[in-house]
Amino acid sequence: MSKDFSPFDNSPIKGIHYRWTILAAMGDYLDAGSIVAGGASLTFWITYFHLASLVQGLIAALGPNAFGAFIGALIAGPLGDRFGRKAIYTYDLIILLIGAIIVTASTNIFMLIPGYILIGLAVGIDVPTSWSLIAEYAPKVGRGKLMSFTNIFWYIGPIVILILGIATSPLGVNSFRVLFGSLALVAAVTWILRRGMIESPRWSAVKGKETEVKKAMEKLGVSPTSIDKDSQSSNSQPIPSSSMNTSNVNTANVTSSKISISRLLKGFAFIIPIYILWGVPAGTFGFFLPFFVEDLGSKSVVLGDVVDIGWFATAIIGILAITMPFSDKISRRILYAISALVCAVSFAIPITLPFKILAVAAANVILFGFGQGIGLWPITRMWSVELFPTEIRNTAQGITWASMRFAIGVWSLFVPTILSIIGYSAIAAIFTAFFIAAAIIGGLYGPKSQGKSLETVLKEFYGET
Repeated sequence: MSKDFSPFDNSPIKGIHYRWTILAAMGDYLDAGSIVAGGASLTFWITYFHLASLVQGLIAALGPNAFGAFIGALIAGPLGDRFGRKAIYTYDLIILLIGAIIVTASTNIFMLIPGYILIGLAVGIDVPTSWSLIAEYAPKVGRGKLMSFTNIFWYIGPIVILILGIATSPLGVNSFRVLFGSLALVAAVTWILRRGMIESPRWSAVKGKETEVKKAMEKLGVSPTSIDKDSQSSNSQPIPSSSMNTSNVNTANVTSSKISISRLLKGFAFIIPIYILWGVPAGTFGFFLPFFVEDLGSKSVVLGDVVDIGWFATAIIGILAITMPFSDKISRRILYAISALVCAVSFAIPITLPFKILAVAAANVILFGFGQGIGLWPITRMWSVELFPTEIRNTAQGITWASMRFAIGVWSLFVPTILSIIGYSAIAAIFTAFFIAAAIIGGLYGPKSQGKSLETVLKEFYGET
């Protein structure tokens, strides 16, 4: 028996889609919020815990910005494919809650670092799973719009954290306790609300969980009459796989096939580089931007927070103005390439002009924020969930996401040293090259996935069965 996902793919976007997407996207809120909370707290930590440059880089590398998330993503990927997307949601935010409480109560680095690592593990477990789940129930003409919510919440989290940072700056070192305490509260509330979410209908179909598929259809308000279709209606056959027990997943007579490991390398060879080319600059800004702002001649923590807010706010504007209304309608390749080039320009400016000039810093921050928002980061996420079959989608997300966070972790170890020896212009030059490379790779080789089912995207990207 084959499964027809057209009721999900052809459904209009409904309120329940938005509700579940927002709950899933809270993982992104906590991810970026915890990164920025660490960055906003770094100045306090340096004074309070007497941190040397190497330890500063170590904290940045071990937390949610890098190695912590790297390990979490590698753990969660296979587990999400074996036990389900919803099963991951049962435990991951409890880990984050514990980590946030430890950081909040920290009185020395021996509490701070383990707590921050736990937060990193939790977001590494949560975020890739959230993206897989959203993609697997989203309508095909609304997948870009719904996936964009994960980006918006990735930016909202830091804005909320930074506003809290400004409001609590009179508390001095205790400001970081408020920031991480708020993350603990959000994690607890989100964990409770997620209990009512569905399991992925595509994952349920692959695992033969017919009841879960029908339950998802009922909750989403789509007709259950078309779920079962005669297997003879499909003209193509799946490639057999000895490693995975799956069913024939059919959407509009397009079969989701087992793709050999050698062919899957094509997907990884494309998506991992563009993840890293975006992730290293974004992760650096997310954690170190308040540190960079000190080049403006101000030691004000508030000024660093305000600049950070500007970066995230301009990204949200880009998403709302361009990505959400157009990513399901126009070429994602073109949108991605334009977005990457805007980001390249943003870093080309401070290569020769000092970042300490306010106009230069503003141009760098605003163009980078708006540039990534209009396509680069949202489309990278969409491609990452579209290029792998349901049976291994979560594992693939874990590998891809972990690769990016590992690269950020290695890079973060050296950022403080590079700044002190060479200066910000060296970092800007590297990031300019990154985004030019990303524009070329994404613009030429990205999948043409807008408005298509996940199964159709696979068939076209990897070729006929």
